Amino acid sequence: MGLRIDLDQNEERWTLVLHGELDYGECAAFRTTIDRILKHAPPSTLLDLSGLEYLDSSGLGLLLSLSKEYSAHGGRLVIVTNESVDNILALTRLSSIFSCAASHDEACAMLGDAAT
Repeated sequence: MGLRIDLDQNEERWTLVLHGELDYGECAAFRTTIDRILKHAPPSTLLDLSGLEYLDSSGLGLLLSLSKEYSAHGGRLVIVTNESVDNILALTRLSSIFSCAASHDEACAMLGDAAT
């Protein structure tokens, strides 16, 4: 199916929504988007993975890279997950690395944003 990346930018928060499959073949496009986020360093980013159907180790590695680099720059990152992503994070024992939310509204609340 491939990967579709939707990006919504404003001064306070960027929202990145992924649909499809985040695997080795799609990592270059995702890395380009990550670099764009890091270059502009918005105060917070909501990464919505609820539309992901597949996530492999290379995609997971990019998520870890984004989390680490973003935190180093003082940004706040919250990830919206689905059951599949939750299972992968639990299996790899990375659940505690990410700030995860079950919905877009919950992620906005975690970021202190009343406007959803």
